[in-house]
Amino acid sequence: MEKLVKFGFVGMLNTIINMVIYNILLFCGLNYIFANSIGYGIGMINSYVWNNIWVFKTKSKSIHTIIKFIIVNIIVLGINNGLLFILVKEFDLNKTIAQILVIVVTTLINFVGSKLWTFKEKNEEVS
Repeated sequence: MEKLVKFGFVGMLNTIINMVIYNILLFCGLNYIFANSIGYGIGMINSYVWNNIWVFKTKSKSIHTIIKFIIVNIIVLGINNGLLFILVKEFDLNKTIAQILVIVVTTLINFVGSKLWTFKEKNEEVS
């Protein structure tokens, strides 16, 4: 439960970073999918640092951990962009409201991927 709370805290920080960048880029006229991808990417860097050293306490510098982190986040970004597109184009939701709804869903997916695969501790490995 402690990891979930810490992950949520880091996620809130990432969400703030993502939403600020997303809305600035929208204001500047950038397409909402591109704006989301850029904001997500910058938040992802913050996420890796804090999840690695504070949430999951692996402090791993392993290229394998970094690759796993990138894979999980590319999958989550794909889901994020897909759901964002559907909510904006099919349901005509406001782009910012749609992004907030999508973040709720994708945060859970990201936590599961991070806990069960990316930052899984060696003593948790299944043979």
